[in-house]
Amino acid sequence: MTTKELLVRLTAAPSVSGAENAAAGVIADALAGTADLFETDPLCNLKATLNPDAPAEDGLLLLAHMDKIGFIVTGVDEATGFLRIEKCGGSDLRCAPAMRVKVLGKRALPGVIISTPPHLATPDAANKALPVDKLGVDCGLPYEDMKDLVVPGDRVMEDYPLYELGETKVCGPYLDDCAGVAAVIRAAGIYKEKGGTRRLECVFTTREEVGGQGAETASFTSGCGAAIAVDVSFAKAPGVPETVEAALGSGPMIGCAPVLHKDISDRLKALAEEKNIPYTVEVMGRSTGTDADDALTAGGGKKTGLISIPLRNMHTPDETADVRDIEAAASLLAAFALCEKEDDR
Repeated sequence: MTTKELLVRLTAAPSVSGAENAAAGVIADALAGTADLFETDPLCNLKATLNPDAPAEDGLLLLAHMDKIGFIVTGVDEATGFLRIEKCGGSDLRCAPAMRVKVLGKRALPGVIISTPPHLATPDAANKALPVDKLGVDCGLPYEDMKDLVVPGDRVMEDYPLYELGETKVCGPYLDDCAGVAAVIRAAGIYKEKGGTRRLECVFTTREEVGGQGAETASFTSGCGAAIAVDVSFAKAPGVPETVEAALGSGPMIGCAPVLHKDISDRLKALAEEKNIPYTVEVMGRSTGTDADDALTAGGGKKTGLISIPLRNMHTPDETADVRDIEAAASLLAAFALCEKEDDR
């Protein structure tokens, strides 16, 4: 399976925060010939371990979140049959009107978020995102049908296919963080092929988009001495600060922040130079806004680093990434994991 094919499967899997089982199944299938042990915990994190009998304290924990932004149903309007919704994570409400969605009720229902025509929009509201309580989802069915098919708490996900953009780029929803998940899956495969012997725990976390509880739990229960979170971050584009150095195709972004362990950041940079892997450095003044923040403080603390994949149009139906960056991130993660001794890392 190519990386693009893997991304198609990952992005299509229903996995709105707190309901990630479908994505876990896709990931388990992708790692079926690679991992030696699969486990889940009460928060539904999926942990795929290579060399589970090797000492945990010398092992490496890789984290990538498999949950996705979306919406959660709060009710059904009796007059119209439209669904009332609330945000589940950080969906960009500027993109919500007329968005095609899939309602994950008793059966999957196609739907669309209602949009006020520009002819009828008030001048004050014409260029503003509507609050979520002013939005509704139309599935084309009357209330009598909808009330039997959808209940409060059901999830709603964006319903757009992933498609190719140029020769190496892909565009669609949920590359945050399907790109990171794919990088970890690919890294595990490289590590297996190269005969790595240390313990490698690949954890695909839940609830990152609503608070990071999955990563906190996974890190607390892991005995590995070091961790690297794998996520996405902002690539160069109009409206992005000029200080951002990463462009699509420039390789993974190595995080440097006060909360991250400097030795891991420095070692990742040295390995990238040694292996001729392109990269940029992403400097953050405080926390990172990723699973790394929750992993590093769990329990007695864990030496933690961060690798991010450049992404345009984050939290929209048209997130855009370069497959070469995902594969370069996988190579860098595998190189770090293959350093068997603490002194080598």
